[in-house]
Amino acid sequence: MAGYERALIASTPWLTPERLPRVRAILVGIALFVGLAVWVFHSVVPPRMAGPTLVNKLRGVGVLTWLYALVQMVDMRFYNSRFARRRRAASGIPDSLHGWLSGQMLAWFGIIYYGFTEDLRWYVAGLILLAVSFLAFPIRSTAENP
Repeated sequence: MAGYERALIASTPWLTPERLPRVRAILVGIALFVGLAVWVFHSVVPPRMAGPTLVNKLRGVGVLTWLYALVQMVDMRFYNSRFARRRRAASGIPDSLHGWLSGQMLAWFGIIYYGFTEDLRWYVAGLILLAVSFLAFPIRSTAENP
């Protein structure tokens, strides 16, 4: 057993490969539930659009968030740079959960953008990338983790 695997098991003994499907379901459930709550809010409350300055700033933050998340996901999945190795060793959670949380970050930004602007596109794109992150970062047993 490699040092990383021992550190992973020691730092998160409850986060086993058998429990990761439940964590994945919780991530999807929260993203869908909060999106539904925002949709219901927009259905009940009269529409009030955010100012154009705020919308432009949100779009800028959105582009930076997407770039950051995509670069992190590509790095974790394909390149495994020293930054990814250092982050993995420091956090002690599996790579699959790191990838899923990057996808979750995009869905959450979409929820925030949808809440301010009533524009669903960022939210739907975030949900799609969250689903892609589940495919790109499958659940592996601790023996398979690098």
